[in-house]
This record gives sequence, C-alpha cells and structure tokens, in this order.
Amino acid sequence: MSDGALFPSLLGPRWEVLPPSLRAMHGGLRPVRARGRVNVEGDPRWRARLLRALFRLPVPAADVPLDVEIRPHAAAETWSRRFPSGVMRSTLRRSSRWPGAFEESIGAARFVFVPECDGRALRWATRDVRLFGVSLPLRWFDGLSACCSERDGRYRFDIVARLPWVGVLVAYAGWLESVDGD
Repeated sequence: MSDGALFPSLLGPRWEVLPPSLRAMHGGLRPVRARGRVNVEGDPRWRARLLRALFRLPVPAADVPLDVEIRPHAAAETWSRRFPSGVMRSTLRRSSRWPGAFEESIGAARFVFVPECDGRALRWATRDVRLFGVSLPLRWFDGLSACCSERDGRYRFDIVARLPWVGVLVAYAGWLESVDGD
C-alpha cells in the first residue's frame, strides 16, 4: 500500500485487489497523465446549461478526446480534465469531518464521498454536499454516481449528476490510457 496517498490510505487492504489501471490512476504519489475518449450528455434546458457553465462542466458531445492530469500535493490531489469545451478542475482530499471519506471541491461546491470497492470497480458513494459552505439536502443528490473499472486493460469511468428540477446536469463515460508509459 502507498503511504500517504489518498485512495490507498482510504481503502486499506482493499486497494491491493483493484485492477492495475485503477491503481495506476488513483495511486496518488506521483503525477498522472492520461488520454482517452468520452461521451458527454446533459439536459439541453437552460437550467442545466447555466449550471454547467457556472461550474465549468463539460458540454454534451459524442466521442470526443479527453486529457486528464492528476497532481498530488500536500495531502490532496488536483484533477484537471480537458474536454474540447474547456477544462474542469477539482481538488480531492481526505475529509476532516467524515472518517474513511474524501472531499471533492469543484468551484464553490464541495462533495463528500466514501469510496466503495468490490475488487473489480471503485464507486464513490455521496455522503454530504455543500454549496458556498451551506449543507444541501442529500436527497437532491440521489442521482449522483461515479464508478471506475477496468476493461481490456483500460481505465473506464462512468459519472452521472442528475438533479431534481434540472435533469441530467452532466453525465460522462469513457476510457483513459496513461501517456506516461505506465
């Protein structure tokens, strides 16, 4: 197990049973660069379009390139996802309020997730959501899911953010391969 890295420290012995592409992407001790393809979906109505723009989320597009860079630093990781429509950045760090959980900050929004692992896939279970520091009802985020797995040696991901009164804010799924030679 990698000492100090976010996901290995949260998962403990379960870390070792994850597929190699997941351990390479989420190892957390050195920068990771990866490239792949993604399908992005989202509700076309104005509410979803406005929220996507405010949070710099990707816009709907089929089979487009995606570049990802993960930079570990001072007990956190900065994720930069380059879609054709722009860059989506977030910061992940261990949660100080929820044992065994991590926080992902995207702009003024902060999500708390507990990583769940079955040996083949890693899922992020939502435990808390805050906007500008104000806690939001968790039931609003029942439609939020994130999963990564491996197929044909590639890192696969499937992210969905469905909100009441908005519909599918964003959903993106695809694959990544390391460009670092790992």
